[in-house]
Amino acid sequence: MRALVLGGVAWCSLVYLDRLPDGRSETLFAERSHETVGSSGAGKAMNLSRLGFDVTLWAPVGDDEPGSKAREALRRWGVDLVSPIDPAGTERHINLMGPGGERVSILVAAGGDEAVVDFESLAGPAAVADLATVTIQNRCRRFLPWLRAMGKPIWVDIHDYDGEADHHRDFIEAADFLFMSSAAGRNWRGLIEGRVAAGAEVGVCTHGAEGAGGYTAAEGWVEVEAVPVSDVVDTNGAGDAFFSGFAAAWLDGGGLRESLGRGAECAAEAIRSPELAPAPETG
Repeated sequence: MRALVLGGVAWCSLVYLDRLPDGRSETLFAERSHETVGSSGAGKAMNLSRLGFDVTLWAPVGDDEPGSKAREALRRWGVDLVSPIDPAGTERHINLMGPGGERVSILVAAGGDEAVVDFESLAGPAAVADLATVTIQNRCRRFLPWLRAMGKPIWVDIHDYDGEADHHRDFIEAADFLFMSSAAGRNWRGLIEGRVAAGAEVGVCTHGAEGAGGYTAAEGWVEVEAVPVSDVVDTNGAGDAFFSGFAAAWLDGGGLRESLGRGAECAAEAIRSPELAPAPETG
């Protein structure tokens, strides 16, 4: 199968703490730290590649050292990266990680929205893609009408959407396959049911260690438990791994319960790894 992932590459510094800062001046001692490629587009591309997809990832990356590191990391995962130069430089994050997987993400460099899109060069990968997913970045809005005009179903992950932010609206309304997290605690059930009533094929909401649920017009809600993991290394990328496992099973003809279960299995595998996806096999 083939996948086209549009948007989302960063270089991240991960700092693991025994507790997150509480807002006062203090000195904290890290248990460990790690640098790696990040962002949701990269996470989905890496996990989809690991599951056997031929993946094309479009994402602007700076002509700088973090960009070189990100390109090399994605190459190791077998991802075909189409990366116009971002004149604002490579997006960079510092993620402070708590002992239970809590995260404070500090955006050190945001990247820019000015990268040129060569739609003609992406038309081939889009035409043959079994899966086309658009990251919720401003620079990626332009892909929504383009994919719709091509007749491609659009997969979108809105993460921990709070139910109110205008930024997400175009992406939500364009999604045929809508994924989100209940972390913000808002009316995720009503949102998903409303989007399926409006024509979306599937809505999925993940709940971290509490499992996940999916909804279709034919089946209603189907719930699955999370796969227990005793040796958690890093929770970054769990949602991207869930998305990828679900997509792989669904596109292979699996039903809603089977696809949710495969997503849960892939999320469990991802959080045992310090990367966004378990390391690809070599040899």
